[in-house]
Amino acid sequence: MRRNLRLAACIAMLAMLTASAFAQEAIKVGTIFPRSGANAMLGEQAYRGADLARRFVNEAGGVKGKQIQFVNADAPNPQAAVTEAERLISKEGAKVLIGSLTSGNALSIASVTERSNAILWETSGISDDVTNKGFTSVFRTCDTGSLRGQSAVMLAYDSIAALLGISTADLKLGMIYENSAYGTSQYNGAQAEMNKRGRKFAVALGYLSTATDLSSLVLQIKQAKPDILIHVGYINDVQLIANGLRGYKAAPRVIIGGGAGYTDPQFQVGQQGFANGVIGIDMPSNIDPKLLRSEKDRAISKQFRDRYKAEYGEAPSLAAEVVFMGSYVLMNNVLPAATDMSVEAIKKAALSLNLLETMNGWAVKFDPATGQNIGATAVAYQWQEGQKQIVWPSNLKSAEFKYLPLAW
Repeated sequence: MRRNLRLAACIAMLAMLTASAFAQEAIKVGTIFPRSGANAMLGEQAYRGADLARRFVNEAGGVKGKQIQFVNADAPNPQAAVTEAERLISKEGAKVLIGSLTSGNALSIASVTERSNAILWETSGISDDVTNKGFTSVFRTCDTGSLRGQSAVMLAYDSIAALLGISTADLKLGMIYENSAYGTSQYNGAQAEMNKRGRKFAVALGYLSTATDLSSLVLQIKQAKPDILIHVGYINDVQLIANGLRGYKAAPRVIIGGGAGYTDPQFQVGQQGFANGVIGIDMPSNIDPKLLRSEKDRAISKQFRDRYKAEYGEAPSLAAEVVFMGSYVLMNNVLPAATDMSVEAIKKAALSLNLLETMNGWAVKFDPATGQNIGATAVAYQWQEGQKQIVWPSNLKSAEFKYLPLAW
């Protein structure tokens, strides 16, 4: 018995020493997504994307012979994001945090990384404020809200008006948006594009996404009678307004959603056949590999999609894919190019990056003044028979526009 106890003690000590050695050799990277609460489903998908990127890099040899180790945090709201970001940096020793899914969380985390000499590697929060507040420790791989709003107006005037047989001079465009950082950044971009064109919205209204009765908003849309309505919201308020537009017979001829609620798979489920023809502006994902110029990007795209489906029993969502892409760029391109794992060396490597293309069809090059990826783009999806098809821009499209005007 004594011999067995000594053997067990030796094995336990060996395990501790091995774990300690691994911890010293591993490169710690934090992840911080909402994995509980209202955004838990998307947060979990986002984490899966980041974790697959980590495993792909580790399986290929890691970074300079060292494996990447994730230390994880759940941030269901901005308050939790602050607490968890501080924990990941001060207690877990993470110098880079991958996040954040929501713009509110991204802004909260950025304030922590800025004062803690750490980096926020933002893969999915689009509020302009994330990179316009003067933070020096934020790098964002995805598009901005203002770009998305601008794209919606461009799409309406330059493509959809002609499909409806309406001159751009006669087109009536309206916009409603949830008034957090997410929605207002898109409204600001859309308004800037309207000003550039010398046009005015037929109706432009903000609202609280937590509201349970938006019938007065729907009635104002009905009174304004826009030909095309741009709507930025999350899934719950989007479903509420979409049902109201049908119920009050106030639906415009075309709806262009600003991502989130309109590209969420639950939109198609909730609206059933009424989803056909609805458009959503969002980050590019599920790009047809044949449209990619790089054989390497085509290969990683296929590898990611096949493995995600094999492991999780479903095709990767947009959230999973854009977080995978952003995380893979960090761990496959930036960290190996850094002279060491100090924050300053990682920043320098990030600013020297110039990827002409990724599996999402956009480039990656960071603005040295803001940390924003100036190569990021937005695309327009359209719901067609239960599937999202890219219909704009032409170099990335997988289908032509259909079901316009809407049959609501």
